[in-house]
Amino acid sequence: MRKILALCTAILLIFTLGGCQNSEPPKNPVNPPFFVVKDEKTGGEVYMLGSMHVGLPNTVYPDAVYEALDKCSAVACEIDLIRLNSDNAEVNEASKVFLCSSAKELLGEDYDEIKSYFVEKGIYSARFEKFIPAMWSIALTKKASSDSGYSSEYGTELDILALAKSKNKKIIELETAAEQYAINAGQSLDFQIYSLKNTVNTPYETLKAQNNALYSAWSESNTLMLEMMLSQSSVPEEFSEDFAKFYSEMYEKRQEKMADFVIKSLQNGDKIFFMVGAAHFYAKPDILDFLANAGYYAQAETLANAA
Repeated sequence: MRKILALCTAILLIFTLGGCQNSEPPKNPVNPPFFVVKDEKTGGEVYMLGSMHVGLPNTVYPDAVYEALDKCSAVACEIDLIRLNSDNAEVNEASKVFLCSSAKELLGEDYDEIKSYFVEKGIYSARFEKFIPAMWSIALTKKASSDSGYSSEYGTELDILALAKSKNKKIIELETAAEQYAINAGQSLDFQIYSLKNTVNTPYETLKAQNNALYSAWSESNTLMLEMMLSQSSVPEEFSEDFAKFYSEMYEKRQEKMADFVIKSLQNGDKIFFMVGAAHFYAKPDILDFLANAGYYAQAETLANAA
């Protein structure tokens, strides 16, 4: 079975530039996965960007990405994070799926060890006592990402959405926060505990190295590395069915739905800038596979960084 490295993490990097005040952080040029698919009959065009949910300050995308955005009338994304970040009521309602009466009861004999680890890493707070194990895993993943030097503040979605809104582009949300949260919370309890323990037992420096390797592979559009990272075997046989169910919900079903949106856009003759997590272009069957099944073949765009 495959171990999917989460693309959805939060990390912070502070640049100190020789003590100079008002200095801009250095530019961070990237060459992420970027594809175009067209319908010659309708004139429809969809430009597909594989996003990274965290990033570095002053990230610069290739000119082809910005030019594609200008060509399109709308931007389709998983969720409009700019809107969501200002809607506490929606976030609070969607987050209810992570609540429980007692984390200690759910974690059982593993509770003391896991709590001690979270205290040691500076993650623990009293609110965790009302969270299911999946939320503990999310928090640990975010901490490791933060300590690796990245931040959700600089993720692709926020960068591109801010630019799109400044250009008065229509924003199309493909999913809701409630739908996404439900996938993580819907894992079986045993699989949640296994996943949490597995992360806790992984050397912390290894977790950080995984974040760096993932960002590097994404920023260089390294297809081979991304495919390798999305096919690591590590799930014990006893959890194979749990993992298969989670994988189906997190990737297969969502990718089919995303591809359906692209197909309908092409058939309608629309010009759409489409932006979803990069894993959805590599976790099989991926978006490109579903498009090919419908007779649409996406081409990887040749990218050059902006000066």
